Amino acid sequence: MQATGELMTKSTATEVQQLITEGRAAALAGDTFTARARFRRATELDGENVDAWIGLSSVVPILAEKRDYLQRALALDPANAEAAASLAYVEKLLAEGLQIAPSHRRQERQASGDASPLLSAPEPPKPVVEITHCYAHPDRETGLRCVQCNRPICGSCAQMTPVGQLCPECRKARRPPHYQADLSHMLIGGVTGFFAALIGSVLVVVLGGVPFLGLFLAMMAGPLTGALTTRIVEQLTRKRGRAMQASVGIGLGLGALPLLGFGVIALLNGAFLQLLLIGLWVTLLIVTAVARLR
Repeated sequence: MQATGELMTKSTATEVQQLITEGRAAALAGDTFTARARFRRATELDGENVDAWIGLSSVVPILAEKRDYLQRALALDPANAEAAASLAYVEKLLAEGLQIAPSHRRQERQASGDASPLLSAPEPPKPVVEITHCYAHPDRETGLRCVQCNRPICGSCAQMTPVGQLCPECRKARRPPHYQADLSHMLIGGVTGFFAALIGSVLVVVLGGVPFLGLFLAMMAGPLTGALTTRIVEQLTRKRGRAMQASVGIGLGLGALPLLGFGVIALLNGAFLQLLLIGLWVTLLIVTAVARLR
């Protein structure tokens, strides 16, 4: 039950961060309607997200609303300089008697001496985005940066997390230790898989000729051997993940080659059933081991 709750919390946090990212992008593009919808949804899902309240304050035209949202952000994070500065500016405008945030066009008209009212919708402040090039793909321009190392990354490299977008290297470094396998761990997994499949192959060849025993070996011994191999690899390396899946799977496949060769010879002699049982055993062996190392 606790694991389910943690999974839902992580899923919600990811959705909130995605909504904030979409809201900022919409605001940058001038689509304040979409931006407000994204930020409001983010606050509904997570009422303690400071970025969501600040983002919502930036895309509503009514100064009183801006003040309320900024006050909520400061209540959550009193040291937030951005929210404090924005709230001071909003309070100043309210003290001057304004009810709606002035747009860039209105400010320009007032500066030129034209005080006539302007009925255009107020424009939210547009953040300045520095355009640079992805560190992994120098030919791609981007305005995104990894929230951890601050290096520029393109959309293909950016990987969304509850804390923001990360570059592939930082995302990899954040993986749990038992998913960080190096070459030595992969070699141990491959060698273990090779000898496990080789020994199992010998037993299958020796006992496979006994009536009904070959089917038993294929249906039962294959998964059991795969599970035992996985157990040994985990005890030796304490590692899991795709790298270990690949190394152990390749090792098992190489160790089972003599048995597959024997099956081909049996097929040439007309023993099709024997080849079928051997293929079934090898398939169940590899599938079981790879599935347990996820």
